[in-house]
Amino acid sequence: MTNSTVSEKGVKSVSILTTGHEKDRFTVMLACLGDGTKLPPYVIFKRKTLPRNANFPKEVIVRCQEKGWMDQGLVQDWLRTVWSKVGGLTRKKSMLVWDSFRAHLSTPIHSTLKSLNTEPVVIPGGMTSMVQPLDVAINKPFKDRMRKKWQEGMLADQHTFTASGCFLRVELPQICQWIYEAWEDIPNELVKKSFCKCCITNAMDGTEDDQMWEDDADPFAGIDEDDDVDLLYADSFERQQADIDPESYENLFGDSDSDSEDFYGF
Repeated sequence: MTNSTVSEKGVKSVSILTTGHEKDRFTVMLACLGDGTKLPPYVIFKRKTLPRNANFPKEVIVRCQEKGWMDQGLVQDWLRTVWSKVGGLTRKKSMLVWDSFRAHLSTPIHSTLKSLNTEPVVIPGGMTSMVQPLDVAINKPFKDRMRKKWQEGMLADQHTFTASGCFLRVELPQICQWIYEAWEDIPNELVKKSFCKCCITNAMDGTEDDQMWEDDADPFAGIDEDDDVDLLYADSFERQQADIDPESYENLFGDSDSDSEDFYGF
């Protein structure tokens, strides 16, 4: 979101409708396999406890942490609840490619990986934009889909307000539902292509080694999708729905999300 707003020139005060929770955040840990399989999203909300009787989607793993970040304990939990399903009951040996986050390098995590018959491969610092599939081709379209769902909610005709006049914040199960739908909407073929692009699953004979250096302007090129192309990037859709010119749209909603930009607003 942006700090800009639109009002009449000369007014002494401008009222801004918000949820009152602009500093709230959550973390989504996404993981996928070289064959295109997408593992369940692992969501961490910034809070001490989760609300009782909340009806979270069963396809999403939900946890909480005081700062809304991943830590060593949650990495352990993710390995046990999500990654442990990879390889099946036979514990077929697998390779886990992840970044150099401190918790990933700890002795307890390495012990857990060993028990799961998993060989860790750590991407050196500063290299995730080149050899991590999620950074290369998946995080951006996922964030675009999440932004689209958020902005659809803001543009909806019906809103519930608090006593102070702020928008009632989006409930946690609704956020998780958006996460699930956005993740499901990422094509499996794109996941497979991203692993090859990062030279993780490319041909062993060296015939595909040059793919890392090919400049793909559109990561979705050659991928068939049933949905309308406007679902890939939200801006054009939102401008049509709001019926405002591009300049006013940018003042209201800001620029498009980028790979290096955090996603806030919930």
